[in-house]
Amino acid sequence: MRKINWKQLSAHISEALSSIGSHGRTALAILVMLLSWWLAGTLGPHEDSHRKAKAGRVDYYTKGLRRTVMGVDGNPKEYLVSQEMVHYEEEDTAELYRPVITLYVKDGPPWVINSETAKIPGNSEFIFLNGDVLVERDANKDGRTMRIETTNVRTIPDKDYAETDEYIRVISPPDFMTGTGATINFGSNLNYRILHDVRRRHDVDSETTE
Repeated sequence: MRKINWKQLSAHISEALSSIGSHGRTALAILVMLLSWWLAGTLGPHEDSHRKAKAGRVDYYTKGLRRTVMGVDGNPKEYLVSQEMVHYEEEDTAELYRPVITLYVKDGPPWVINSETAKIPGNSEFIFLNGDVLVERDANKDGRTMRIETTNVRTIPDKDYAETDEYIRVISPPDFMTGTGATINFGSNLNYRILHDVRRRHDVDSETTE
């Protein structure tokens, strides 16, 4: 492309303006302003389109997902249900909408984990449960039910493990515990640890102690 000599162009414009009347000069000045704006947009640097973030490419999508993982004993170990799943090819990541994960144990009722959404990166053993997370278990052999309420959980279903940095409530009447941050090991016997600001309440025969 031919290089524009802006100094010469300016001199020619000045000569033209001096040879015409005031109305003509005004019109020509407006024309020059518009021409300069157009040239700046045409000849100026352009953003490299290759530097823009590319939208994730979806390579498969499904509704009504159901997946069963079997244990070494041949019995179901994990059951996943999700209203929708989208898998992104470049990131090798799956996103789930309204997932429900059921973890079966050898002795006792299963654990049922609900969340708003979930993300499963292909390069991580964690499943990231996003939004409100609810974990429930029916009464075990001791007659104790369990309900855990929190948000934004990282879980490894294969290891019956979960953790969170958020506020958490653990409800298993007559015991109630709250705090911030927790690690949880599921199984026939729940083992959990609340990390910060722990508060516990124990109700006995309608009397409450803290």
